[in-house]
Amino acid sequence: MAATKILILAANPRDTTPLRLKQEVRDIEEALRRVPDGREKFEVVKEDAVTLKGLRQALLEHDPQIVHFAGHGKGGDGLVLEDEEGSSQLADTKGIARLFGLFPTVKCVVLNACYSKVQAEALLDSVSGCLIGMQRTVGDDAARKFAEAFYDGVGYGKSFEVAFQLGLCALDLERLPHEPVMTWGRRHVHEEAVPASKLSAAKVFVSYKRNVKPDEPLVKELVTALREHHEVFLDQQMSVGTRWREQIELQIKQADAVVVLLSGRSVQSEMVELEVSLAQEAAAASSDSKPMILPVRVGYREPFQYPLNVYLDPINWAFWDGEQDTVRLVAELEVALAGGQLPVETAQAKEALLEPQMREKLPPPKSSAQPQQLKKSKKSTASPVLEQPEGTMDPESAFYVARDQIDSVALETIAEPGVTVTIKGPRQMGKSSLLLRTMAAAAAAGKEVVFLDFQLFDQAALQDADTFYRQFCYCLTDELDLEDEVEQYWARPLGNTQRCTRYMGRHILKQVTTPIVLAMDEVERMFDTPFRNDFFSMLRSWHNQRAMKSLWKQLDLALVTSTEPYQLIADLNQSPFNVGQVLRLEDFSPEQVGALNEAHGEPFGVSELQKLIGLLNGHPYLTRRALYLVASGRMAAAELFSTAADERGPFGDHLRYHLFRMYDQRSLVAGFMEVLKRQDCTDERVFFRLNGAGIVRRVGNQVVPRCQLYAEFFGEHLDG
Repeated sequence: MAATKILILAANPRDTTPLRLKQEVRDIEEALRRVPDGREKFEVVKEDAVTLKGLRQALLEHDPQIVHFAGHGKGGDGLVLEDEEGSSQLADTKGIARLFGLFPTVKCVVLNACYSKVQAEALLDSVSGCLIGMQRTVGDDAARKFAEAFYDGVGYGKSFEVAFQLGLCALDLERLPHEPVMTWGRRHVHEEAVPASKLSAAKVFVSYKRNVKPDEPLVKELVTALREHHEVFLDQQMSVGTRWREQIELQIKQADAVVVLLSGRSVQSEMVELEVSLAQEAAAASSDSKPMILPVRVGYREPFQYPLNVYLDPINWAFWDGEQDTVRLVAELEVALAGGQLPVETAQAKEALLEPQMREKLPPPKSSAQPQQLKKSKKSTASPVLEQPEGTMDPESAFYVARDQIDSVALETIAEPGVTVTIKGPRQMGKSSLLLRTMAAAAAAGKEVVFLDFQLFDQAALQDADTFYRQFCYCLTDELDLEDEVEQYWARPLGNTQRCTRYMGRHILKQVTTPIVLAMDEVERMFDTPFRNDFFSMLRSWHNQRAMKSLWKQLDLALVTSTEPYQLIADLNQSPFNVGQVLRLEDFSPEQVGALNEAHGEPFGVSELQKLIGLLNGHPYLTRRALYLVASGRMAAAELFSTAADERGPFGDHLRYHLFRMYDQRSLVAGFMEVLKRQDCTDERVFFRLNGAGIVRRVGNQVVPRCQLYAEFFGEHLDG
């Protein structure tokens, strides 16, 4: 790894007040030498008695990452350099800005000179990194102490922001007056150097999980601090109502930034995940890529899980580990809001912070808690550890409920050559978990698995066929690590489905040596596209190709959908959903709920368990969440029942998510109210959508809410 190059420019013309610049340079060098391997990590280049010409030549010759100027400044008149005779010569502020704009490698500029905040401001549009300037006069001792502490921080790998704070701490400890006179910023100068009236206010949306610690106390402090200069929206006091969904979506679309607090609890939040996805969609659709997403890890050191990892892994993030970090975090967010970056960006820094955490242990289960359909992990014979109920489950989870006949059919089928498997069921039924087990079985059978999640295709792609099919083919290529030939195939005068089919048959299948399983999740997102019939007809043709061309027997299809497609596909003979092996998942039976209760150590007694079944009707996710909360001691069973339908209760995040999705869908609201009042849904298309969302179910000739909890909550909050 190349050493970080630091260019130190010093100027003390003979007609100016003498400064101990050589001592300042020695202090900086000594600070960097104290670092283990400091000589290898940093290269210090010194230019004394720098002139205008010398400044230009030094930047050209050394191409530094950090530039440190030590000397005098005269505010708006410029920095004081030397002429050929050693006398003062002012470097024009605009000229300095234009010069630095030609050197994008510069990531930090320290102007350790009096009244240099004017130059720092001028460099805002020229330097993409950190800027440090002085608002007023600065004493010789203060300048040197600040520089030494700042480079102590830089040397030990701290961010520029933290190094800046170390510099200020050094002045405070030495009781050197600075009033304050020093600041930092990335494409901005901090409030200590610029009057508040000159700060550019940003619109900020804060996403977090309600009613958990430390998230909620932290968010209050952050909002209080950020509101001094910015317009901050926090969904805290706003009750669920008819304009609630509209306000959330509008605020995200209008925001310059979305600050996301990510703790061990919030990464499992449906609403946090939804708000991140809305921010990503809004940024993709905007001309200026706003809002930018600013993730903050709140004591959370584990890797982000799917699908948050897709949104957040490419983005820098900040880290908060306790109250002592709050001031620093506010400063880092200010930097990012002004156009800079959050500090954690390098792979090494991320690896150092991301350490696996121990999960909580459950109370020991009773001896009877060994139901046949609950399988313990092969990796351990100890009591199962507590698992949060959100997200796709590990195939070997001790809490995975196998629907014996359906699971065995799926696993047996995928091991055969040239098959199509469709997994159907409402939202949060366990479809993705079954798909994951199916994919694992395919891999064990020697097949190559390609996984595509359609919720990760943005709205622009889902509305433009040409964009979508290109991305679809590129994803296949990327997952298989093959050479990308998408553009070559798209240069041919054919339709998109023909190009895509040729790409699969003539490029991908001819290059692979093992069978491929194309596993597709969230396929229902395609039902709202203008080209859904063409896409699904293409998949059906791929299924049919196996009977005519042996090469296509190398391709298996595994599809997961929560919405019945029959009312949405024009010709059912061109649908991939009614061929091959079709598996439908249902809610847990009372026996399965009882088995899960036993596996959790029986947190619910017999009568409480019956009450839980009556409230949730075996809803897999809600049942697991209820068991998790009570088994972990976070909530007593009585409290869970009394607050179940409260928007801030144990299921509030889940209920608000569904409400958010329904509010602007007037036909769905009307359909659900019809279900509540008449146990019917006359518009079959509306029924399919409500059923696919997991809100209603059909019992004989009647349509009823999926569970009593939904009837209570949505009956109160939906305006019919």
